[in-house]
Amino acid sequence: MSSAPVPPQRRSRVRLLAVPVASLLREPGSRRRVTTSAAVEDLAVSGSRVRDGAEVAVDVLLESVHDGVLVSGTVTATWQGACRRCLEPAQGELVVEVRELCVEAGDEETTYPLDGDELDLEPIVHDACILALPLAPLCEEGCLGLCPECGVNRNLEQCSCEPPPDPRWGSLSLTGGGTPQVRPARGATRPDEAAGETAD
Repeated sequence: MSSAPVPPQRRSRVRLLAVPVASLLREPGSRRRVTTSAAVEDLAVSGSRVRDGAEVAVDVLLESVHDGVLVSGTVTATWQGACRRCLEPAQGELVVEVRELCVEAGDEETTYPLDGDELDLEPIVHDACILALPLAPLCEEGCLGLCPECGVNRNLEQCSCEPPPDPRWGSLSLTGGGTPQVRPARGATRPDEAAGETAD
């Protein structure tokens, strides 16, 4: 008689940014500086992301307040993506200011949860990065982008394509001399007519 297979045990996630706060909670008004770094999963938006396995730096001050622990400081990470103008690789650095309150049974909308005598900084770090990641990144502010006619990268070479006409002039009626034709308002006197009346 063969025994039933034993399902493998699920490994619990290692909380790399969990910080013990028992001493802080026992002494209201006390503070503790935390400087650490760790890889945080799922840091991506539609236009950019923090590379999987890349560490995020955390430099925060934990302060014991009457209803929990106040976390304030900075979160720093390097992001990468594709430039929205030329489609070449783009990257930059996030430096995000955080100031969050952690309490028992936090709702993760206005506060974050305290887990007994531990405070897991990862949800705070994750949300801060997600909100700061650029949705439409640029490789540089002055990126010239791709030519809409031939597709050449105008940061690297020039093309002979004519620039497209300005659509704002499309609705204007132009005379043969290239000057916009201005029609007088109803009831108004044209300048040449006014001159003729004066001469009479």
